[in-house]
Amino acid sequence: MSALYHTLQPLCDEVKLIDYIPKKAPEIAGGKAFWKKVIRRVKRTLMGGFYHPLERETLYEKYIADRVTLTEPCRSYSELYALNEQFDAFVCGSDQIWSPFSYDEKYFLPFVKDSGKLIAYAPSMGSRSVQSDVLQEKIRRNASRFRYLSVREKQGAETIERLTGRQAKVVLDPTMLLSGEEWTAFAAVEHTKKIDGEYILCYFLGDEKKYASSVRALKKRTGLPVYTIPVTNRQHKNGGAVPFEVGPSEFVSLIKNAKYVCTDSFHGMVFAINFGVPFLAFKRFSDHDADSQNSRVYNLLESLRLSDRLVEGGGNIERFLSCDYAEANGLLESLRKQSKDFLTGAVEGCFASLKSSDDGGRYEITDVCCGCGGCAAVCPKGAIQMERDGEGFWRYSIDESKCVRCGLCKKVCPMLAVTANRLHNARALYCVKSTDKAVLENSSSGGAAYELGKQAALEGKSIGGCVYNPSKNTAEHIFLQSGEERELRRLQGSKYIQSYSADALKEIYVADERQKLVFFGTPCQVAAVDKLLSRKGKREEALLVDLICHGVPSDLLWQKYLRELDKKHGTGAHPNVNFRSKENGWKNRTIVVKGEKHTYKKTQGKDDFYAFFRRGFCHMGACFECPYRERSAADIRLGDYWGERFEDEKQGVSMVVANTALGELAIAALSKDGQCNVQRFELKEYWEEQAPYNHQPPQFREELLRALKDDGSNLHALRKKYCKYEDWSEWARGAYRKIKRLKK
Repeated sequence: MSALYHTLQPLCDEVKLIDYIPKKAPEIAGGKAFWKKVIRRVKRTLMGGFYHPLERETLYEKYIADRVTLTEPCRSYSELYALNEQFDAFVCGSDQIWSPFSYDEKYFLPFVKDSGKLIAYAPSMGSRSVQSDVLQEKIRRNASRFRYLSVREKQGAETIERLTGRQAKVVLDPTMLLSGEEWTAFAAVEHTKKIDGEYILCYFLGDEKKYASSVRALKKRTGLPVYTIPVTNRQHKNGGAVPFEVGPSEFVSLIKNAKYVCTDSFHGMVFAINFGVPFLAFKRFSDHDADSQNSRVYNLLESLRLSDRLVEGGGNIERFLSCDYAEANGLLESLRKQSKDFLTGAVEGCFASLKSSDDGGRYEITDVCCGCGGCAAVCPKGAIQMERDGEGFWRYSIDESKCVRCGLCKKVCPMLAVTANRLHNARALYCVKSTDKAVLENSSSGGAAYELGKQAALEGKSIGGCVYNPSKNTAEHIFLQSGEERELRRLQGSKYIQSYSADALKEIYVADERQKLVFFGTPCQVAAVDKLLSRKGKREEALLVDLICHGVPSDLLWQKYLRELDKKHGTGAHPNVNFRSKENGWKNRTIVVKGEKHTYKKTQGKDDFYAFFRRGFCHMGACFECPYRERSAADIRLGDYWGERFEDEKQGVSMVVANTALGELAIAALSKDGQCNVQRFELKEYWEEQAPYNHQPPQFREELLRALKDDGSNLHALRKKYCKYEDWSEWARGAYRKIKRLKK
């Protein structure tokens, strides 16, 4: 990261590192994948888990702050998409960012609109092959966009050529673009903590026990002490760990000053080579393992004629005591020049071919639509309609013959120019519980939404919210006019599918008079309403309430679910649905599908719709990139108050966040006349209990959506295929909790 940044600086007027924190690896499915995931977890547990002390994290943060200029934090696709207006070229590169084992599409820069701005410098795949057909297609599609394409290993180049038909140039890892002397100055290693005297340094990402005999032999032969940079808790506790925490500068310093380096890490070898330190290279994976990442090690050693540094079956320690770098240094210097020439040519090529982003093509609002309908509401020519797309989600569609490209749609799109307040800056956190038993019974949690709506009705305000329409088998937003308190029950309860909100948003926008309004919706819908009202100068008249949302599933899932229920249980073509009945308690969600003759009831753990919905396996693309997980344009955000505080609660409690002064006033009004019990708690509990962060879409998402379209597929069979690991994990956690209770 810092090496590539440093190399680019002389080539550009300004260089910035995109401040993007990768999410956890996406879910995988299938028999082998399932068991590999289980085995990896077991191995990690046996090794004590990863060693992640706070001090080490602080050292990394300080290193970045001192040596790199960052963009504004980009936590979602829309924030990355906004970078198109700021930069003339985009470069992706470095360690395993294209790895099939931790696939993250952002590292292929899909958010960059103009492919002429794309440079791939030395991305590593870390593997000799890509086993998954799904990932092969994703990598083919994304890698094909790059104008300037290079990779770090020849095996990666072979894979890219096989998938795309294009030849990718093999270049050096960015850390090798800088010499040892440059690293010493750049990382300021002379000012870091050191180990006195000569020593052997170990840095192992795999099981250090596999290499123990060779390390002991080297120690015995040289008489030198052995120090380990701990990666796992077991390495940290076993003795011999480096006696201080290791950040980037300390890492470079420890290798530079070592007498010998023993490592199974690619970058451990790289820095030993940069500094001319004799090293012993170990294979972390078996060559017979289909997921082996040994290819990158082999490629590095072969390219520099250092393959004799690889320890095979214990090896003869004598031959590792010295290392002649004469040939390797010459080869490295030649490869360094070729690599820098490629990078320089790519950057100059991007700058030379800059063109207007408006190339006369089809007009696009955003490529990460959330389906709110704000664009359709504001369009003066009626050129925008909301339609179901091929994945089963509401999405904008533009009639080019009517569109005048006025840009109003972009100004109100909640996925562009995100200005909503960060929830870390919210005013207060409350728990709210209605004192009305009937309200609690029909509400998903503590009845806060109903009570806010009731208060609004008494004040003569219009109320916008979501209802389930059985005649269409879908959810939709409607307005209840003032005085219709009895109609509020239609808005009660969660609807765990995407709501059609375009007509409601248009009603808000075209209203002539200044409305007194309360609107309930998902964070993206509310953000759209916020922009629409602000544009009309009406925002102060409205109380906006958004819901703690983890995403909406495809309508393909919902319609297949209803068809199969009718076939198996006779629930009819258009049944009434209670997505979250409390007849089995607040926490044990129960879905009730009631037809004219028969009724189906299942708790969340046993129901097939819930199996996919709760895991987010077929959510809308925008839900994985939602900028409103950590932000809110609403006055109030509300949802369930989970966690230990209400572990024994049976009826439900609402978690309510006040974002504005208007929100605080509305919450204060709920406690009057005993309408609700309201308590205030620390805001940090929101972050502890709600997990408000985006996560990666599963690798099989597109495959699953295709299967949901197939009338011949069976939902329960799909659950067995795609939800096996999660169902098993959930059962194991439940069994563990029961055992703990029995022990108590």
